[in-house]
Amino acid sequence: MKVLVVDPDPLFSRLLKSKLEKWGHRVTVEHDGAAAYKLIAKEPFRMVIMDDDLPSIDGLELCRRIRNLLRPRYTYIIFYADFSDKSDVMACLEAGADDYLGKPLNTAEMQLRIKAGKRLLNMEDMLREGAGMDISTGVVNNASFREFFRVVVAESLRAKKEGALLYVQVNNYDATLASVGFNPTETMMASLAELLSKVARTSDLVSRLSDDTFCVMLQHTNWDKCIPVAERIGEQAPNLTVIFDQISISPDVAISATNFPQGDLDYLEIMDKCERVPYHLGNSGPGNEHSDAPDGTNEAATPTA
Repeated sequence: MKVLVVDPDPLFSRLLKSKLEKWGHRVTVEHDGAAAYKLIAKEPFRMVIMDDDLPSIDGLELCRRIRNLLRPRYTYIIFYADFSDKSDVMACLEAGADDYLGKPLNTAEMQLRIKAGKRLLNMEDMLREGAGMDISTGVVNNASFREFFRVVVAESLRAKKEGALLYVQVNNYDATLASVGFNPTETMMASLAELLSKVARTSDLVSRLSDDTFCVMLQHTNWDKCIPVAERIGEQAPNLTVIFDQISISPDVAISATNFPQGDLDYLEIMDKCERVPYHLGNSGPGNEHSDAPDGTNEAATPTA
């Protein structure tokens, strides 16, 4: 689990980091409240363990700012301080802390509290990865899409109809995440999801398969008939601009496709193992590369429209 420790004491935080790493966690240490907030806004830490007495902004204010961040996964906050008044503890919980430990800090007790928090985060992950929507983008998530695709493949086999999966991968997702942080990057992904939903027909289904990849399922459409859709996405995606701290970010997309059904392959094999033919957008003239089409026939990877 990715954990951030926020404590002004370098020696204590180094000792706590060592303990947490022995318990199997990936730990980052920060000593300043404002610097910690910038780090949390940029990276999706699952748990924050913090002192109250922090430079720049105190622990209560840091808690409140973390809770105001919009992100799909919950950040569990464990607060520790030398509070003598019960009202101070209540203020800590009201600010957004999930748990509180007094000082001097008992590491055995902290380990138990961390395990309890991890159980709650695991339950949230199970719910998030189950059937439903991707919270950041509002499109169908991976689990829901796979269930729906299973039914569509079975129906396509019975009706002897073809369809295509159009994959849209954001090449600069990781670089953008490292550069500007989680929230702006997810805003960029949400704008791309909106574009895909507008481009798709009402009979199509848009889903987010992973952090950096969407899929558009086009029913009764062969892969080479998806060119107008792919070209529209390729033309409009660079214009989806998000401004963050005077930095402009836009998705750099790569588009590929595969057909379904494909012989005796089941729906999971089609999604996870079949070759995806790339669209080389804007380069459909002579000299364009060729490769096997998704159904095994020898056709151009970017057929001329």
